[in-house]
Amino acid sequence: MLGEVAVREGTLPIYSAEVPTRQVLALLMAAADRAVPAYALADELWPRGLPDRAQDALEHHIGRLRAVIGAASQAAGSERPADQVLASVPGGYRLDTGGGSSDLRTFERLTGAGYRAMEAGDLHLAGRRLREALALWTGAPLSGVPHGPQLQAHAVRLTRSWQRAVDRWIDAELRLGRWRELCVDLTQVLTRYCPDTPPYARLKADLDHRGQDRDVIRDYLRGRRETRTASVQPLPGLVAERRESGRREPGRREPDRLEPGRRATAAGLEAGPLPRVPLGTLQSA
Repeated sequence: MLGEVAVREGTLPIYSAEVPTRQVLALLMAAADRAVPAYALADELWPRGLPDRAQDALEHHIGRLRAVIGAASQAAGSERPADQVLASVPGGYRLDTGGGSSDLRTFERLTGAGYRAMEAGDLHLAGRRLREALALWTGAPLSGVPHGPQLQAHAVRLTRSWQRAVDRWIDAELRLGRWRELCVDLTQVLTRYCPDTPPYARLKADLDHRGQDRDVIRDYLRGRRETRTASVQPLPGLVAERRESGRREPGRREPDRLEPGRRATAAGLEAGPLPRVPLGTLQSA
Protein backbone atom coordinates (compact mmCIF):
# COMPACT_ATOMS: atom_id res chain seq x y z
CA MET A 1 0.00 0.00 0.00
CA LEU A 2 3.00 2.30 0.33
CA GLY A 3 2.99 2.87 -3.40
CA GLU A 4 0.96 1.14 -6.07
CA VAL A 5 -1.77 -1.13 -4.70
CA ALA A 6 -0.81 -4.79 -5.06
CA VAL A 7 -2.09 -7.92 -3.33
CA ARG A 8 -0.69 -11.41 -3.70
CA GLU A 9 -1.49 -14.94 -2.61
CA GLY A 10 2.04 -16.23 -2.23
CA THR A 11 3.66 -15.05 -5.45
CA LEU A 12 0.41 -14.90 -7.44
CA PRO A 13 -1.24 -11.49 -7.93
CA ILE A 14 -4.87 -10.91 -7.04
CA TYR A 15 -5.98 -8.52 -9.73
CA SER A 16 -9.12 -7.51 -11.59
CA ALA A 17 -9.25 -5.66 -14.89
CA GLU A 18 -12.34 -3.77 -13.65
CA VAL A 19 -11.30 -0.48 -12.06
CA PRO A 20 -14.18 -0.29 -9.53
CA THR A 21 -13.37 -3.83 -8.40
CA ARG A 22 -9.80 -2.74 -7.69
CA GLN A 23 -11.12 0.22 -5.70
CA VAL A 24 -13.17 -2.15 -3.57
CA LEU A 25 -10.11 -4.35 -2.99
CA ALA A 26 -7.96 -1.33 -2.05
CA LEU A 27 -10.51 -0.14 0.51
CA LEU A 28 -10.83 -3.62 1.99
CA MET A 29 -7.02 -3.76 2.23
CA ALA A 30 -6.89 -0.39 3.99
CA ALA A 31 -9.18 -1.78 6.72
CA ALA A 32 -8.03 -5.40 6.54
CA ASP A 33 -9.43 -7.72 9.23
CA ARG A 34 -12.10 -5.14 10.08
CA ALA A 35 -15.63 -4.96 8.79
CA VAL A 36 -16.11 -2.39 6.03
CA PRO A 37 -19.76 -1.29 5.81
CA ALA A 38 -21.46 -1.77 2.46
CA TYR A 39 -22.40 1.91 2.45
CA ALA A 40 -18.69 2.82 2.88
CA LEU A 41 -17.85 0.84 -0.25
CA ALA A 42 -20.76 2.53 -2.00
CA ASP A 43 -19.52 5.96 -0.92
CA GLU A 44 -16.12 5.17 -2.42
CA LEU A 45 -17.59 4.04 -5.75
CA TRP A 46 -20.49 6.51 -6.05
CA PRO A 47 -19.76 9.59 -3.89
CA ARG A 48 -22.38 11.68 -5.72
CA GLY A 49 -25.22 9.29 -5.02
CA LEU A 50 -26.22 5.70 -5.55
CA PRO A 51 -27.14 4.57 -9.06
CA ASP A 52 -30.01 2.24 -9.79
CA ARG A 53 -29.25 -1.35 -8.82
CA ALA A 54 -26.29 -0.25 -6.70
CA GLN A 55 -26.58 -3.36 -4.54
CA ASP A 56 -26.30 -5.62 -7.58
CA ALA A 57 -23.27 -3.65 -8.81
CA LEU A 58 -21.50 -3.92 -5.46
CA GLU A 59 -22.24 -7.64 -5.23
CA HIS A 60 -20.81 -8.02 -8.74
CA HIS A 61 -17.50 -6.49 -7.60
CA ILE A 62 -17.43 -8.68 -4.47
CA GLY A 63 -18.10 -11.72 -6.66
CA ARG A 64 -15.29 -10.77 -9.04
CA LEU A 65 -12.87 -10.40 -6.13
CA ARG A 66 -13.86 -13.77 -4.71
CA ALA A 67 -13.31 -15.32 -8.12
CA VAL A 68 -9.75 -13.99 -8.47
CA ILE A 69 -8.98 -14.75 -4.81
CA GLY A 70 -10.25 -18.29 -5.28
CA ALA A 71 -8.19 -18.82 -8.43
CA ALA A 72 -5.01 -17.52 -6.79
CA SER A 73 -5.63 -19.52 -3.61
CA GLN A 74 -6.17 -22.73 -5.55
CA ALA A 75 -3.01 -22.20 -7.59
CA ALA A 76 -1.05 -21.46 -4.41
CA GLY A 77 -2.40 -24.55 -2.66
CA SER A 78 -4.34 -22.65 0.01
CA GLU A 79 -7.19 -24.48 1.71
CA ARG A 80 -9.15 -21.36 2.67
CA PRO A 81 -12.23 -20.77 0.51
CA ALA A 82 -12.63 -17.38 -1.13
CA ASP A 83 -15.77 -16.53 0.84
CA GLN A 84 -13.78 -17.00 4.02
CA VAL A 85 -10.96 -14.74 2.84
CA LEU A 86 -13.48 -12.11 1.68
CA ALA A 87 -16.23 -12.73 4.20
CA SER A 88 -19.73 -11.32 4.40
CA VAL A 89 -20.34 -9.83 7.84
CA PRO A 90 -23.36 -7.99 9.27
CA GLY A 91 -23.72 -4.83 7.24
CA GLY A 92 -20.67 -5.26 5.02
CA TYR A 93 -17.57 -7.27 4.23
CA ARG A 94 -14.21 -8.12 5.78
CA LEU A 95 -10.91 -9.08 4.15
CA ASP A 96 -9.67 -11.83 6.48
CA THR A 97 -5.93 -11.92 5.96
CA GLY A 98 -5.06 -14.64 8.43
CA GLY A 99 -1.99 -12.85 9.80
CA GLY A 100 0.09 -12.36 6.67
CA SER A 101 2.53 -9.58 5.90
CA SER A 102 2.17 -6.10 4.46
CA ASP A 103 4.45 -3.18 3.75
CA LEU A 104 2.30 -0.97 5.98
CA ARG A 105 2.59 -3.33 8.93
CA THR A 106 6.38 -3.45 8.50
CA PHE A 107 6.52 0.35 8.21
CA GLU A 108 4.57 0.76 11.45
CA ARG A 109 6.81 -1.74 13.25
CA LEU A 110 10.02 -0.04 12.11
CA THR A 111 8.85 3.50 12.80
CA GLY A 112 7.61 2.45 16.23
CA ALA A 113 11.05 1.00 16.97
CA GLY A 114 12.66 4.20 15.70
CA TYR A 115 10.51 6.46 17.86
CA ARG A 116 11.16 4.34 20.94
CA ALA A 117 14.91 4.43 20.26
CA MET A 118 14.80 8.23 20.05
CA GLU A 119 12.99 8.44 23.36
CA ALA A 120 15.67 6.19 24.87
CA GLY A 121 18.42 8.40 23.44
CA ASP A 122 19.76 5.79 20.97
CA LEU A 123 20.01 8.06 17.93
CA HIS A 124 22.04 5.58 15.87
CA LEU A 125 19.36 2.88 16.18
CA ALA A 126 16.58 5.44 15.61
CA GLY A 127 18.19 6.65 12.40
CA ARG A 128 18.64 3.11 11.07
CA ARG A 129 15.09 2.00 11.80
CA LEU A 130 13.46 5.11 10.37
CA ARG A 131 15.61 4.90 7.23
CA GLU A 132 14.57 1.25 6.80
CA ALA A 133 10.93 2.24 7.21
CA LEU A 134 11.13 4.98 4.60
CA ALA A 135 12.83 2.61 2.14
CA LEU A 136 9.56 0.64 1.97
CA TRP A 137 7.83 3.48 0.13
CA THR A 138 7.80 3.11 -3.65
CA GLY A 139 5.45 5.95 -4.56
CA ALA A 140 2.30 7.77 -3.51
CA PRO A 141 0.23 5.64 -1.11
CA LEU A 142 -2.56 3.52 -2.56
CA SER A 143 -1.72 4.62 -6.09
CA GLY A 144 -2.76 2.82 -9.25
CA VAL A 145 -6.49 3.05 -8.54
CA PRO A 146 -8.82 6.08 -8.55
CA HIS A 147 -9.46 7.58 -5.11
CA GLY A 148 -12.96 8.22 -3.93
CA PRO A 149 -13.48 9.90 -0.55
CA GLN A 150 -12.65 6.79 1.47
CA LEU A 151 -9.36 5.91 -0.23
CA GLN A 152 -8.38 9.59 -0.28
CA ALA A 153 -8.81 9.79 3.51
CA HIS A 154 -6.61 6.71 3.95
CA ALA A 155 -3.97 8.14 1.59
CA VAL A 156 -3.86 11.38 3.57
CA ARG A 157 -3.30 9.48 6.82
CA LEU A 158 -0.51 7.43 5.27
CA THR A 159 1.16 10.58 4.00
CA ARG A 160 1.00 12.05 7.49
CA SER A 161 2.77 8.94 8.80
CA TRP A 162 5.46 9.34 6.13
CA GLN A 163 5.96 13.00 7.04
CA ARG A 164 6.38 12.22 10.71
CA ALA A 165 8.92 9.49 9.94
CA VAL A 166 10.92 11.82 7.66
CA ASP A 167 10.95 14.62 10.23
CA ARG A 168 12.05 12.36 13.10
CA TRP A 169 14.70 10.72 10.93
CA ILE A 170 16.14 14.10 9.95
CA ASP A 171 16.19 15.14 13.62
CA ALA A 172 18.10 11.98 14.59
CA GLU A 173 20.66 12.32 11.79
CA LEU A 174 21.29 16.01 12.44
CA ARG A 175 21.80 15.40 16.13
CA LEU A 176 24.46 12.86 15.14
CA GLY A 177 26.13 15.47 12.93
CA ARG A 178 25.52 13.40 9.78
CA TRP A 179 24.25 16.22 7.56
CA ARG A 180 26.32 15.24 4.50
CA GLU A 181 25.15 11.60 4.59
CA LEU A 182 21.64 12.85 5.27
CA CYS A 183 21.64 14.91 2.06
CA VAL A 184 22.52 11.81 0.03
CA ASP A 185 19.96 9.57 1.73
CA LEU A 186 17.25 12.23 1.56
CA THR A 187 17.72 12.50 -2.19
CA GLN A 188 17.08 8.76 -2.49
CA VAL A 189 14.05 8.81 -0.18
CA LEU A 190 12.44 11.80 -1.87
CA THR A 191 13.02 10.33 -5.33
CA ARG A 192 10.91 7.33 -4.38
CA TYR A 193 8.10 9.44 -2.91
CA CYS A 194 7.68 13.10 -2.09
CA PRO A 195 4.35 14.83 -1.37
CA ASP A 196 3.74 17.87 -3.53
CA THR A 197 3.51 20.11 -0.46
CA PRO A 198 5.94 22.45 1.28
CA PRO A 199 8.44 22.01 2.77
CA TYR A 200 9.05 18.56 1.24
CA ALA A 201 8.69 19.58 -2.41
CA ARG A 202 11.03 22.51 -1.79
CA LEU A 203 13.53 20.23 -0.02
CA LYS A 204 13.58 17.84 -2.97
CA ALA A 205 14.11 20.69 -5.45
CA ASP A 206 16.95 22.13 -3.38
CA LEU A 207 18.68 18.76 -3.05
CA ASP A 208 18.36 18.19 -6.79
CA HIS A 209 19.92 21.56 -7.58
CA ARG A 210 22.38 22.13 -4.73
CA GLY A 211 23.37 18.62 -3.65
CA GLN A 212 25.28 18.12 -0.40
CA ASP A 213 24.89 21.64 0.92
CA ARG A 214 24.40 22.23 4.64
CA ASP A 215 22.19 25.23 3.84
CA VAL A 216 19.69 22.89 2.16
CA ILE A 217 18.99 21.30 5.54
CA ARG A 218 18.91 24.68 7.29
CA ASP A 219 16.43 26.02 4.75
CA TYR A 220 14.31 22.90 5.18
CA LEU A 221 14.18 23.28 8.96
CA ARG A 222 13.20 26.93 8.59
CA GLY A 223 10.49 26.02 6.08
CA ARG A 224 9.25 23.20 8.28
CA ARG A 225 8.73 25.58 11.17
CA GLU A 226 6.81 27.96 8.92
CA THR A 227 4.57 25.33 7.36
CA ARG A 228 4.27 22.71 10.11
CA THR A 229 0.54 23.26 10.53
CA ALA A 230 -0.18 23.80 6.83
CA SER A 231 1.82 20.99 5.22
CA VAL A 232 -1.13 18.57 5.21
CA GLN A 233 -4.67 19.52 4.28
CA PRO A 234 -7.41 18.58 6.77
CA LEU A 235 -8.97 15.19 6.30
CA PRO A 236 -12.28 15.07 4.48
CA GLY A 237 -15.10 14.99 6.96
CA LEU A 238 -16.23 11.49 7.76
CA VAL A 239 -19.86 11.26 8.73
CA ALA A 240 -20.94 8.03 10.26
CA GLU A 241 -24.39 6.94 9.23
CA ARG A 242 -26.40 5.83 12.22
CA ARG A 243 -29.08 3.26 11.63
CA GLU A 244 -31.72 1.80 13.84
CA SER A 245 -31.04 -1.90 14.17
CA GLY A 246 -33.38 -4.41 15.69
CA ARG A 247 -32.35 -7.66 17.23
CA ARG A 248 -30.49 -9.83 14.79
CA GLU A 249 -29.93 -13.51 14.62
CA PRO A 250 -26.39 -14.47 15.64
CA GLY A 251 -24.03 -15.61 12.92
CA ARG A 252 -23.35 -14.47 9.42
CA ARG A 253 -25.72 -12.12 7.66
CA GLU A 254 -25.68 -10.61 4.21
CA PRO A 255 -24.78 -6.89 3.97
CA ASP A 256 -27.47 -4.26 4.38
CA ARG A 257 -29.30 -3.43 1.19
CA LEU A 258 -28.32 -0.21 -0.51
CA GLU A 259 -31.17 2.11 -1.34
CA PRO A 260 -31.17 3.52 -4.91
CA GLY A 261 -31.29 7.30 -5.14
CA ARG A 262 -29.85 7.83 -1.66
CA ARG A 263 -26.40 9.31 -1.30
CA ALA A 264 -24.11 6.91 0.52
CA THR A 265 -22.55 8.48 3.61
CA ALA A 266 -18.89 8.05 4.44
CA ALA A 267 -17.54 4.94 6.03
CA GLY A 268 -17.55 5.81 9.68
CA LEU A 269 -14.00 4.48 9.80
CA GLU A 270 -11.94 5.98 12.60
CA ALA A 271 -10.28 9.29 11.75
CA GLY A 272 -7.09 8.25 13.55
CA PRO A 273 -4.17 6.29 12.15
CA LEU A 274 -4.86 3.35 9.90
CA PRO A 275 -5.04 -0.05 11.55
CA ARG A 276 -2.21 -2.42 10.94
CA VAL A 277 -2.85 -4.46 7.84
CA PRO A 278 -1.56 -8.02 8.15
CA LEU A 279 -2.36 -9.85 4.95
CA GLY A 280 -2.84 -13.46 5.95
CA THR A 281 -2.26 -15.74 3.08
CA LEU A 282 -2.54 -12.52 1.10
CA GLN A 283 0.46 -10.25 0.91
CA SER A 284 0.49 -6.52 0.21
CA ALA A 285 3.37 -5.05 -1.73
